[in-house]
Amino acid sequence: KNRFAGLVIASGHAMVEVPIIIFLFTVGRMELGNEIKAIIGLAGGVALIYFAFSALHEREARMIKGLLAGIVMSSLNPYFIMWWLTVGFTLAIKAALFGFAGLIALVIFHEMCDFTWYGFVSMAASRGAKFRKMEKILLSISFSIMLFFGIYFIYDSIRVITGI
Repeated sequence: KNRFAGLVIASGHAMVEVPIIIFLFTVGRMELGNEIKAIIGLAGGVALIYFAFSALHEREARMIKGLLAGIVMSSLNPYFIMWWLTVGFTLAIKAALFGFAGLIALVIFHEMCDFTWYGFVSMAASRGAKFRKMEKILLSISFSIMLFFGIYFIYDSIRVITGI
């Protein structure tokens, strides 16, 4: 009902997420070998495709209020954990190629996307019925983006493994 609730939730989400990004970035800077990175990327691609199709069947989530909602929803959400062990880890490995600037860019752009998304959803939901009309369009866009990047991650991983 509060059109700014998403921004508060995103703040709690960021409190959990930024330390994870820093940790995975640090691991990504280690010499893991192309095969390991490709396997992580392949897992990330499969996870993204799974998330895309799961989003089509997702029901409305129950909301806890405020900052605690972002912390609890992130910490206990198995999708969040799978995301950062696969997709997020792949992003952190790629960001590590650019050093500290890559870390800063990853944190800023990823959190900017989260704040934009959570803010948009909370503002749209506060408008009630109008949100329902947009829901199908947003779901289609999200599905398409996740599917595209899932396929790309898989393609890129296969390319690295096969040397093509």
